[in-house]
Amino acid sequence: MQYLVNGLPTGAIYALIALGYSLIYAASNVLNWAQGDMIMLGAYLGFSVIQYLKIGFAPAFFISMVLVGCVGFLVQFLILKPLRKRNSPAINVTIGTLGVAIISRNLALMIWGPNARNFASPTGNRVFNVGSMVVTGQDILVIVVAVLLMLLLQIFLKKTKEGKALRAVAQDRYAAALMGVDTDRSDGVAFLTSAALGAAAGLLVAPIFFVTFNMGATLGLKGFCSAVIGGLGSIPAAIFGGLFLGVLESLASGQISSGYRDAITYTILILVLWLRPSGLFQRKIAQKV
Repeated sequence: MQYLVNGLPTGAIYALIALGYSLIYAASNVLNWAQGDMIMLGAYLGFSVIQYLKIGFAPAFFISMVLVGCVGFLVQFLILKPLRKRNSPAINVTIGTLGVAIISRNLALMIWGPNARNFASPTGNRVFNVGSMVVTGQDILVIVVAVLLMLLLQIFLKKTKEGKALRAVAQDRYAAALMGVDTDRSDGVAFLTSAALGAAAGLLVAPIFFVTFNMGATLGLKGFCSAVIGGLGSIPAAIFGGLFLGVLESLASGQISSGYRDAITYTILILVLWLRPSGLFQRKIAQKV
């Protein structure tokens, strides 16, 4: 049970990252390899805002999500939208996101330097004993905030005009365009939302690990694995995939060895791609041609 409890916060962070991948893939059929670096930017911006403006974690959290969300929107508008207008294949747009990731990483290295930054937890060193299990205040904060963001995302997608347009584009981009939906606007909303979710994940994970310019590489890859294992392009599948992977890594670290944690993760990824390419938590949808 302790390993299960330890894996839930990590799984919640993976789920937030996986949601970003799934949103963009569902809307524009593009794999956004810059998603991991939105995590890094969120952590650095949150650190800088708290450090220099002397404000609390909650307002810094909101400011960081807004700023990184704007970065995601600008990336889509200035770089990826022109590529799509040239009728470039999806692989070219995906490569464009990889270029954005490398540029973001090097800019962070220039601005904040190579040294890791220590991000103090807003909950301090509080520890709670629940029976024989030990839960930290930061773990509780991660789970509560992640669940709240997931619920807000569901409300946004189902209750707002922009969310409904995004769902229509995800279901059938061509038909949505014929019905008057601005697909470019939906792409911008998808990139803005996914970048904001990445920033939230970065601020939640920053007190657990150090903040570095390359922290988004590993976390972004784990989020992508979560999205694929759950079912790329599906919001519920991304959430379940992230939680599944977080708990799996915790159990593997405790029962086998932390040194084999990544190897087990990628082995599971290969098995899922081999045995169930649509993902563990996504149903296959029949299409009539």
